[in-house]
Amino acid sequence: MTMSRVIGGVGVALGDDPIETRISSGSHAYLWIGTALNIDVTDATPAQLRRLADVASDLADWREQCDAAADVADQVAAEDGVRTIGIPRQRGEVAAA
Repeated sequence: MTMSRVIGGVGVALGDDPIETRISSGSHAYLWIGTALNIDVTDATPAQLRRLADVASDLADWREQCDAAADVADQVAAEDGVRTIGIPRQRGEVAAA
């Protein structure tokens, strides 16, 4: 198995791009992330593939928490009978304090 390590980060903007598996002739397997990135997982062990699934689940949980936090101000305002509190809601990266 060929080993490689990425130092730093890889940025991929997904938008509505598909995330899918592709298996070619039963001999090679890839994880395609949009059109920008594909990962050869042919030699990955079942444990590594399960860990990859766990990581994806963790990221989904994080995204849901970010979206829920963005909705808190609207929920509080609605409970107080206020239609808008004048703060534009922004989804995306959470600002570091």
